[in-house]
Amino acid sequence: MFRIGKLFHLTHVVDDLDAVDAWYDDVFSVKRFYKGYEKLAGRDASLLCIGDVIMEPMMPAKRENLRNLSVKKFHDRFGQHFHSIAWYVDDVEDISARLDQEKLRLFNIVGAQVKPPHKMAAIWTHPRETPGQLEFALAGDFTKDPRFEPTWSNVPWREHPLGIERASHIGVVVGDFAKAKHLYCEVLNGALLIEENTPGRKKSAFVAIGEDTVVELIEPASSTTPEGRDLDKNGEGIYSLIFKTKDLNKARDFLTAKKMRPEPEGADSLVLGPDQAFGMVVGFTQRTLPRDPRS
Repeated sequence: MFRIGKLFHLTHVVDDLDAVDAWYDDVFSVKRFYKGYEKLAGRDASLLCIGDVIMEPMMPAKRENLRNLSVKKFHDRFGQHFHSIAWYVDDVEDISARLDQEKLRLFNIVGAQVKPPHKMAAIWTHPRETPGQLEFALAGDFTKDPRFEPTWSNVPWREHPLGIERASHIGVVVGDFAKAKHLYCEVLNGALLIEENTPGRKKSAFVAIGEDTVVELIEPASSTTPEGRDLDKNGEGIYSLIFKTKDLNKARDFLTAKKMRPEPEGADSLVLGPDQAFGMVVGFTQRTLPRDPRS
């Protein structure tokens, strides 16, 4: 049986990689450990740490005769938006077989469909089937992930004015709540922590998956909510990243000093909307999720 490990990275498609990198540096004081062009994927990207969270901002490569047009097609269709969630897994072949049992299509790095057995180091799902694209990859030296180094520490981000302890959760908007829960709980072996209903706004299921991730599956109450508008415009997919902070007021003051406009989200959270975060919804919360195994 496969085992899902750490969050590998959360991918974000952007218009201008240099501008987004500068924003990450200014706001989050990131540790960047890769920036470059990947010919097979047809993209330019960075990999950077915000505490224990790895982000991958990427843009379509501005080169002639791209072999893989998937990033360009995504950008042409959705603009700046969250793209995919990637996890490390100990057995790509095994998780591929399980996904194949569910009749989910799988793809390799150049966007060609594959079927197990395939001997791949990484596979991707189709974003309309999972919902949002998911990647599962073996950990390897090619990633140079600094979190596996013996000297790694997330203390600099805990001591940063944003007080980031970890990712609280990744939000995924869905149109079929039961189908999404089946995928995350039954297929990917996640643990359902809690289901909640926010009247007039959304129904949520918080699912712990892998070593360090919680996903909030979000069914909007209507198309007039922020989540509903995103679902109507972009379809099912990754909607938000919410960080756990140790001091919400200090985080708010820091963001305000950076000329940003953090908006309250309930009693214990705040968010930056897509217009402030290059198409992302990025939030901060002091809430500890019920039954959170990371607490």
